[in-house]
Amino acid sequence: MNCYLIVLLALSFLAVSCGTHKQGKIQVDLNQEVSIPVKLLIYNTDKDSTLIRLYIPIEFDLINKFNSKVRLSSGYLSLKGGNVQSGSISLLIDNKLGLTFRNLKFDTNEKKHFKAYTSYKIMIPNIEKEQILKDAEFAQHRFSSKKEVYNIGMIKDVPSFLLEKVPDSLKGFIRMEFYNTSTQKNFAKNIPVAF
Repeated sequence: MNCYLIVLLALSFLAVSCGTHKQGKIQVDLNQEVSIPVKLLIYNTDKDSTLIRLYIPIEFDLINKFNSKVRLSSGYLSLKGGNVQSGSISLLIDNKLGLTFRNLKFDTNEKKHFKAYTSYKIMIPNIEKEQILKDAEFAQHRFSSKKEVYNIGMIKDVPSFLLEKVPDSLKGFIRMEFYNTSTQKNFAKNIPVAF
């Protein structure tokens, strides 16, 4: 009889453990308002025009709802559009554009806030570039070639500027790859985004 009781208790424990694991998840909260500016990177200047990358921001929170630690091992962007740099998403780290998601650890119920950018490539006339840079703020040099990056969030009517320059619908998802330290298994989460 005691043997049956032990088996029943063991099965009950396994059922509770499995149920608890299934309830675990990574919660995503997308912020409706963004606190970071649109950025512009000067890629290449010709005689009459300049190739630039517009860096368009998004902010979101990730919360670990698992009963164990998880590690965000990588993340990449999937967006449609010929001028979109699909696959690449830049994080804002210490007010500078940095590398994408790499080996970030989350304790149980820990929340991390992310400020991120996707980039969109366009050509603009040099006259227009000079007008934009008049009201822009230099932010940093990027890449080994020291490309100049400017904050243009303070120029007049940025939303209209983006609507004019970015005709594509920037909708897609950020795919996050995680590792659960308790189960020692990898899992992924797609975060629908619209820039």
